[in-house]
Amino acid sequence: MRLEVRHLEVLLAIEEAKSISGAARILGIDQPHVTRQLRRIEQRLGFEVFTRSVKGVASTTEGLRVLMLARRALGVIDNLNTPQIADIGGVPEVLRVVYYGLPAITILDDLTARYQDLQVRFSTTTPHDAYTHLHAGLADVFLGIWLPHVEWPVPGALTTVEILADPTYVYLASDHPLASKPDLRLADFADEGWITGVDPDSWAMVSAECRLVGGFEPVLSHRVGEENAISTLLSRGRGVVLGSSVAARRPGVVGRPYPGASTARWMQVHHPERVNRDLIATVADLLRVRYKTWSESTRA
Repeated sequence: MRLEVRHLEVLLAIEEAKSISGAARILGIDQPHVTRQLRRIEQRLGFEVFTRSVKGVASTTEGLRVLMLARRALGVIDNLNTPQIADIGGVPEVLRVVYYGLPAITILDDLTARYQDLQVRFSTTTPHDAYTHLHAGLADVFLGIWLPHVEWPVPGALTTVEILADPTYVYLASDHPLASKPDLRLADFADEGWITGVDPDSWAMVSAECRLVGGFEPVLSHRVGEENAISTLLSRGRGVVLGSSVAARRPGVVGRPYPGASTARWMQVHHPERVNRDLIATVADLLRVRYKTWSESTRA
């Protein structure tokens, strides 16, 4: 069997979702089909791309190289299929958005309503990987949320714009003993286990915030790649999470502010010679409008 574009898309969907079931949802196909495809791909390659566990999937050492080449190959194909913008004032047919720790996908309907011929493709990544994709021409815009005491990647030829600032919240089970404490402080969670994403940047931000604001060294309980898994662990009291004040509402979970919380920055990064200026400004404005709506809803 010769690997085709659809096989690469399966691999990258599994990497993004960190699970077979999540990849099936992304691709819009049934889970057994994804499982069969992955088995055939690994048989063709002669090694496992992912290891499986009850927590999901993780890339093997050989798999990381395959995934890197798959991203590069699909990026080249996207460039062939996407007309180059001779005039920076023109709008492309496809906008490739990568994001980190930010509910960026919520602006999809707003963007497509504003630019009816625009196709928007979203995928998650870490800031450092996003910069690599932007420099290589594999992505057009990066949207990320970052705490000020953690180093932000050096932009180089890229343009970095701060969209807005957002207070950090701690999220915990609604029946947690601290959920209704009136004078909640981050130090109150010194004995708690923490839940983060699977990327090292996520844990770095939690660690720095707990040390600098709470005065303690946090304990990592779970690294999870799926939002549903995070919600389940949170609602069952298996740990606590740091997040945006406008993070998605989860059943059985409450978000609480705390004194001294670091203000997170919502950042936008792009290559000034590749992306339409009006489009970039529109993305930032749409996120600001969405943030205002979320904030008013949260206060209500």
